[in-house]
Amino acid sequence: MRGLLYKNFRINFSSCLLILITAFVCCASIIAVSIVSGADFIAENDGALMFAVLYYFVFMMPSLTSNLLFESDESRTASAFAMSLPQCSKGHIESKYWYILIQYLVVLFITFLTDTVTYGILGGTFSAAMMLVLIFCFRLLISAIEIPFVIRFGSQKGIAIKGLVIAFIVMLVLIYLMFGDISWLINSDDPIKAFMNLVKSGNIIFPISLFPFFSIAAYWLSCKISIIVFRRGAENYEQ
Repeated sequence: MRGLLYKNFRINFSSCLLILITAFVCCASIIAVSIVSGADFIAENDGALMFAVLYYFVFMMPSLTSNLLFESDESRTASAFAMSLPQCSKGHIESKYWYILIQYLVVLFITFLTDTVTYGILGGTFSAAMMLVLIFCFRLLISAIEIPFVIRFGSQKGIAIKGLVIAFIVMLVLIYLMFGDISWLINSDDPIKAFMNLVKSGNIIFPISLFPFFSIAAYWLSCKISIIVFRRGAENYEQ
């Protein structure tokens, strides 16, 4: 497994470097804004929203570069080699999942450090820790849904499937905004703060606390499904 992980990181070194550079640039920007603008920027302007957008963009990077991870192995020769390994296709697929998970964990660690620094700079008036956990779990869940389709149908079709998944999620959000209770949003001048207060409220804290376990379980189940469909997907690859 360590050899397969090394192969993934070695082949995708430029993607890993891009993710790290993006993470450091975005997090450095957040720290710089916190130093220059102070707590008033968070309280009176859209500072929290800007932080949320930057943090989410950082977590999107592993997903944006994941297609390169699978595209490099989309040939019958590479698939035959993977199935000839001692770990067989199981080790091949699991190494991909570990690779993506490690990237997410590294990003989570960097953003947690950034949030700790900004929390001190802003005098303890704002923390994005809960937001970061939710973004991490959400992106992990998206990857869990996307990867089996990529392995079964290829990375190019996987991009289209990813678009369908995102469109479905957006549709669910729009349905909730049209028919759900959004008084907490309409009556607030700070949507991000209102959302964080909703997350911490007693009405929703229990389902939110289960979300990380649900995401991890979905990611594990996704890996098992990908192992099963890998051979069928390999049959569609060109030489």
